[in-house]
Order: sequence, then C-alpha cells, then structure tokens
Amino acid sequence: MAIEGDRCIDAGSEYCPCYLAEMNKCITCTRLNGKDYCDCIWRGVCINQEYHFLGNKKKDVRQYQEATIIQRELLGENAIIFTLKVPHSLARQLKQPGSYIFIRNRRLEQFFDMPISIMYADQAEGIIKIAVEIHGVKTQSIKNVEDTLLIKGPYWNGLFGIEDLKKTKGANCLVLARGIAQAPAVLAVKYLMKNKNDVKLLIDRSSTKYNLIQEYCNAEILNDNCDFYSKEGKDLLRHYLNIGNYELIFVGGSDYLHQNLLDIIKENNKYKIVLTNNKEICCGEGVCGACTVYDADGIPIRSCKTQIKHH
Repeated sequence: MAIEGDRCIDAGSEYCPCYLAEMNKCITCTRLNGKDYCDCIWRGVCINQEYHFLGNKKKDVRQYQEATIIQRELLGENAIIFTLKVPHSLARQLKQPGSYIFIRNRRLEQFFDMPISIMYADQAEGIIKIAVEIHGVKTQSIKNVEDTLLIKGPYWNGLFGIEDLKKTKGANCLVLARGIAQAPAVLAVKYLMKNKNDVKLLIDRSSTKYNLIQEYCNAEILNDNCDFYSKEGKDLLRHYLNIGNYELIFVGGSDYLHQNLLDIIKENNKYKIVLTNNKEICCGEGVCGACTVYDADGIPIRSCKTQIKHH
C-alpha cells in the first residue's frame, strides 16, 4: 500500500511554528524546510512570517498537568475507562476527531508517556474520558492509579483522513471498529452524525468484550459481535458494502486489521477512507522519529503530525 504525506495537523494552531521550524524541518513550510522558495499549499497565516515575527523561535510547547481521576470503570480484566477532570479549554480542544493526549503515572519518568485517544470530551463540565487496554509495561504502570494522572495535550493526529471525515455531509457512512479502537471511533461517529450523515456500525468486540460506542452514540448498529478476521466477518462486510451505497468508511483497529479490511474495501475503490493512526508515537512533536514512515520515494513522513493518505 503506497502512502503520501499531506499536511501538518498543527499548522496554524497555537503550537505552530514548532521545534521543526527551529530545526529547518517544517512539514508544511518549504522555506522553513531549507528551501529558498515558497511552494507550500498552506492557506492560513504564513508560517515563515510568523516564525520571523517571533524572533526566529517556536511558540510555547504543550505542558504537563495533573488531571484528577473522577471515575475508573473496569471493563473486564484488561481495560479501564478513566474519567478525568481537565481545564474547560483543554476539553474544548479535545472534542475534535483524532484527538489524543499523552498520559503517565505521575510518580514515573517521562519515558512512561503513552498516547491515548480521547473517547469523550465535555467542555461545559471540563471532563474527558479515555479507554486504556492493559498490555505492556506502560499501561501496567497506570493500572492501579486512582488519584491523578499526568497528562499532556492537546494532540490531534490520531486519525488519518480527518479532512475527508470533516467534509462529508449528508452521506452514508460505515464505521468498522475492533476492540479498544472503538474509543477513537466515538468522536468520529459523533462528528459524522452532527453533519447529518447516516452512520452504521460494524463492531468486533475482540478481547474487550464490550460495545464502547453504543453508550455515547445512537448510530445504527448492524452487528456488534463480528469477527473481522473470520471468513464470516469478511463476508458480512462485503454484504453491507454491496448494499449500503457508502461514501466514507472508517476503520478502527491495528495496521494488520487495516490491511485485511482494506483489501476488501478496495475491491470497489470509490470510498473515502479514514483510519486510526497506529504508528509508534513517542514525542508527538515530530522530533524523535519513532513514528517515521516512508512514502514510495523513500521520503520520511513524521506520522505523529502529518496527515497520511493511503493509495
């Protein structure tokens, strides 16, 4: 599957220009990427001009803050939904599809940071909800935390295809979500429904054994007990693709699941595709390189900040 880097998700935000501008590696601005000409497709305030206005410095970066745990909801043995108290302004910024934050046990060092998608955000109440599946060392480190979590955000590149998702209006949309990837699907479904789209769901509960979307969205559920890896599950997907006249397909799950389902979806290559971003996000600022992927020409793409199109 070929990939192509699109635009920086932070372009024009209160965090732009960033470290990459200082390092002459800006994703959007050609002049701040070492070129002697302007060839960007950015339509907002000129990033190069803003950078020079600031005295050739970046804007302030996102800061850590402690968030009080209002509620811990256990989902079986391996998943927890945390309800966190946050500033109202942060809750507002995290209402966008693809929003995520870094979280960690406040008693541990920075290398325990982990990116977690936002499942729910209430600006008026100043609360957010996140779902965490307990697997490795990092998630184990917060399993028994009950008072506060250290968080940093907002970040917005948790989904690829955000522009297509936001532009889709009055259309038929199909959402495929497996396991804990139902969490980032919630904000996507709510946004699609706000834009008068008819949204239908196929859910593979996987190891979580829960339907996480139903509590927050009233979209029609075609089936919430699929097995996307089985022949029956794939045949079911083909059936609904054939009869649904869909314009947009959302796929939430691992890269392996993406590949399996996209092979079916692209049998008819007419759909807009939105995917969860499963890359190894470590710093979220495009600096460390953990999230780097390469396009067909071998050009590195910082996927923690860059929107990616799949072909």
